[in-house]
Amino acid sequence: MKYWISEIVKIFAIPAILIFAVIVTLIKFININIPETSNVILGVMLGVALGFSADLIKRGLDEFIKTRKFKKISLRLLGADAENIYRTFWIWEWAQKSFQKPKDIKKLIPPMINLNYWDILKNDKEFLVLGVDSPFKQIFPCMWGFESTNSEIRIAKRGEEEAINIAIRTFDNTVKEKYHKRLLLLFKTEQEIEELEEKYSRSVNTKK
Repeated sequence: MKYWISEIVKIFAIPAILIFAVIVTLIKFININIPETSNVILGVMLGVALGFSADLIKRGLDEFIKTRKFKKISLRLLGADAENIYRTFWIWEWAQKSFQKPKDIKKLIPPMINLNYWDILKNDKEFLVLGVDSPFKQIFPCMWGFESTNSEIRIAKRGEEEAINIAIRTFDNTVKEKYHKRLLLLFKTEQEIEELEEKYSRSVNTKK
């Protein structure tokens, strides 16, 4: 809320300063001994300043609305990615703890992390600019981290032993430190995450 108020204040600040500067300048330089002429000049200059200010405000508001919609859509898409990421690591943790897991489960290459929307959005320069604002500045490092993990998994799939070990350690450490949950908490509440976990549990138990 504070961010939006700050942005709106910025939109109106420049026009307000412009009008104030015009008034101060005119009062300083108009000839008070010729009131008719002074009033005409004052009226014309104020009219120009107000017209220009109105145009600035309109452009600022249009850009503000456009940016707000873009942020809202971007967060919705990133939220979908965050939920997919959480599910991937939840299933990985469940498989590690399962009594029915294969003996060589710890040698399996971790699955690719679903970053579908991130992979599309990161190519948009306007989207990357959002990284200076919350909550994007908290989200972006997480997504780049998971992107790096996917790079290791791609290498691991070529059979490189070290990459396999790095990918497994990264998955295990993510589960241990709950990095996937920290990301999802930027989009959902604890209760909503618990509800997701219950849904995942029902799903894996049904498949047994």
